[in-house]
Amino acid sequence: MVYRSSGNIEAAMSASTGDKVAHSMKVLEEYAIESSIAKVYGSEMLDFVVDEGVQIFGGYGFHEDYPVCRAYRDSRINRIFEGTNEINRMLIVQMLIKRALGGQLALIPAAMKLAEEVLAGPSFEDAQEGVLADEARVVANCKKMFLQAAGGAMQKYREKLADEQELIAALANIVMEIYAMESCVLRAQKAAAKNPGAAAVMIDATRVFINDAAERAEHEAKRAIAAVNEGDMLITQMAVLKRFAKRAAVDTIALRRNVAAAVQSQDRYPFEGR
Repeated sequence: MVYRSSGNIEAAMSASTGDKVAHSMKVLEEYAIESSIAKVYGSEMLDFVVDEGVQIFGGYGFHEDYPVCRAYRDSRINRIFEGTNEINRMLIVQMLIKRALGGQLALIPAAMKLAEEVLAGPSFEDAQEGVLADEARVVANCKKMFLQAAGGAMQKYREKLADEQELIAALANIVMEIYAMESCVLRAQKAAAKNPGAAAVMIDATRVFINDAAERAEHEAKRAIAAVNEGDMLITQMAVLKRFAKRAAVDTIALRRNVAAAVQSQDRYPFEGR
C-alpha cells in the first residue's frame, strides 16, 4: 500500500508545470485517504507482528537484552500520534463521501450500477483467466459489499452519519481491506509478469491474504448492514451480501507453509526488490 501510494504521489508531483508548492499541496490532499489507510492499517499490523514476536521469544520477549522488547513497547504509540486511528477511520469515510457527493469519485454511479445488478439477479459471465484472477474477482466483490453497506448507511442517516461512529468504523475497515487487497494483487501480478517462477511464493502469500482479508471485510459489512436494516429488509440485504461474499475455499494452511519455508530458507523477508 505504501509503495503504491507513494509511487502515485511522486508521479503526480512530477507532473507539475506551474506553482510547485500549490501543486504539491493539492496532490497531498488528493491522497489523504490513502495516507490515513496506510497509517491505520500499518500501525495495527505492526502491533500484530511485534506481539507475535514477543510470543516467539517467550519470556525473553519481555527482557531488555532482546530487541523485540523495545519493538513491542515502541509500536503502541503509532495508533495514537499523527491522528488517532479512530479519528483516521472517521476521516477515511467522511472524505470518501465528500468526494462522492462532489463528483470527484464515481461512487454514486457505481452504487446505481450495483442496484441494477442486484435487481437483474445473478449473471453468468465468462470467468477471467490469468494470475490471481480469482483473487481479483474477490476484490471486486468486496467493493460491491462496501457500496451496499455504505449506500444503506447514507440513505438512512444522511447528514447525521458522522454521529454513527461505530458504523463509520465498520465502513472504514472495509475500505482499508479493499485497498490492501487490491494493492497486494497488483504487486503480485506485476512481479509474476516479470518472473513467474520467482513470484510463486508471493502469489501464495497473496492468496492467503486475500482469503483472510475478504473474511474480515464480509464480517464488517454484516455488522454495518445489520446496524442499518431490520426485518424483511435485513434478510434481503444479507442474501445480497451472501451473493457478493461467495468465493472458493482456499487451503491457507498449505499456502502459509510455503511462505514460511521461503522465509526460513532465506532467513529474511523473501519479497524484497520484487
